Amino acid sequence: MAKVKVFIITEGSSNIGFGHITRMLSIYQAFEEIGIEPKFIINGDNSILELVKNTNFEIFNWIKDQEKLLNQIEDADIAIIDSYLAPLDLYEKITQTVKYPVYYDDNKRLDYPCGTVINGNIHALDLEYPQKDCIQYLLGTKYLPLRKEFWDVPEKQIRKDIKTIMITFGGDDIRNMTPKVLKILSENYPDIEKNVVIGKGFKNIKDIENSADKNTKLIYYPNAKQMKEIMINSDIAISAAGQTLYELARTGTPVIPVVVADNQIGNAEGLRKAGFFEDFTTWDEKNFKSFIVSHIENLKTPKIRQEKTQIGQSLLDGRGAKRIIGQLIKNVCIFRPARKEDIWDIYKISNEREVRMVSINSNPISEKEHRDWFLANYSQNFYVLELNNEIIGQVRFKKDKDRYIISISLKGKYRNLGLGKFLLQKGLERFFIENRKANKITAYIK
Repeated sequence: MAKVKVFIITEGSSNIGFGHITRMLSIYQAFEEIGIEPKFIINGDNSILELVKNTNFEIFNWIKDQEKLLNQIEDADIAIIDSYLAPLDLYEKITQTVKYPVYYDDNKRLDYPCGTVINGNIHALDLEYPQKDCIQYLLGTKYLPLRKEFWDVPEKQIRKDIKTIMITFGGDDIRNMTPKVLKILSENYPDIEKNVVIGKGFKNIKDIENSADKNTKLIYYPNAKQMKEIMINSDIAISAAGQTLYELARTGTPVIPVVVADNQIGNAEGLRKAGFFEDFTTWDEKNFKSFIVSHIENLKTPKIRQEKTQIGQSLLDGRGAKRIIGQLIKNVCIFRPARKEDIWDIYKISNEREVRMVSINSNPISEKEHRDWFLANYSQNFYVLELNNEIIGQVRFKKDKDRYIISISLKGKYRNLGLGKFLLQKGLERFFIENRKANKITAYIK
């Protein structure tokens, strides 16, 4: 089997923002965790270079230069497209070019062709996507991809008083909201520290600097790790209502959201209904100042902030990107009977510390023990899962009088992707085809 080829096709720039790249970066990172390096193809400009600097990427207008795009992805196993700009006919061309097309959507933008549709937003299940036999849907916050830095977060500390407020309006602040919000805070809360996030695409830095007071900290072009730290250390945030809301929910940071684009309304409404915040406003709201001030006053109560923190963190566990790639790589895995040459790959999996810990016999296995055992068993009801030229798991059915005993294990980096259930299903299907008289299987759980 050749190495698995994955392409991530998206867009981002100082004019259209960086939300697509940010969430696709999390999927890129999840693939990297299992040894697959995707390639980014991005319709964008130089403002995105810092965001993708540690990835394999190419920037060109793939919507205009469709021939170049299709030539590049011609032998792709998986192609993920995240776009608000690409027309339906291009999606159809991509579908015909790659083995497994995947479309990331937010608001049921198109009647997508055959493939996998992902919408990790909280309102995804309310959109009533058309049911087609050839489309797999991955919907809801279970499949919300967060950047690697947000996969694990510490417990949020709730202070008695609001000491710090974060202000974040994405990578470009297209509505010039940062200086407006900062001025309100400087005038009404001069003693509170303001952590102001400034993105690469900001064209209003002078206005922001002019609105700052002595307790304002301007943070230029923070990376994901720095963004996470700012959120954790801030008592509340005032934020645009895009993907950042989900990172704030993951860190448990109470937020006052501002909708700056129509495509953010679904996010804001869904998270409001879930109770993560009381309400949201829009960038052009006439009573904007009074809305911000009244909601800060409401959040001064520690109990309310504690409730918002708990609700936010209950919505997201940080595993969305891993669940996505777990679903996608099932399409490119090979399930087959074990072969003699698999002996030492199986040995490495069987002797992993985590595998031994959950085994009935937890002792390490010697090479001689394994060789004798494997050569006596590999040709009978013994199957492996292969990905990217690597054995990643095994399932075996051992005859024991009137029943069979099942054993199953996965290589460490492939756990928590949903592949254990997949391997079990594949194993049972194959086993019953080859053992039609079998009617009892036992699994021993330590």
